[in-house]
Amino acid sequence: MPIIDEYGSRQLHFGSGDISVGGGTLAMDEVVGVITFQQQVLQEVGTRSENEPGHALEPNETPVRMTFDRVESIDVVMRQLQEVKKMMVEKMAMK
Repeated sequence: MPIIDEYGSRQLHFGSGDISVGGGTLAMDEVVGVITFQQQVLQEVGTRSENEPGHALEPNETPVRMTFDRVESIDVVMRQLQEVKKMMVEKMAMK
């Protein structure tokens, strides 16, 4: 299972193609960006699938969400993802 509760925290385990990652904005008074993570049928990692037009997900359909009030917060997450990618690539090259 890609989304698990372990040791009191929620863990997303990527790499097998069974977590769907989506993005958008929430319908609120303020602009709030959101990235959603939900389990999906196993498929090739990186396969793009489009939601049905006008389909709004219910909160229980997205057990894990990242929400952003400021675009600078998105930049912080992106920088950290790039750093993790760099570390992984370097370690994989050493094997």
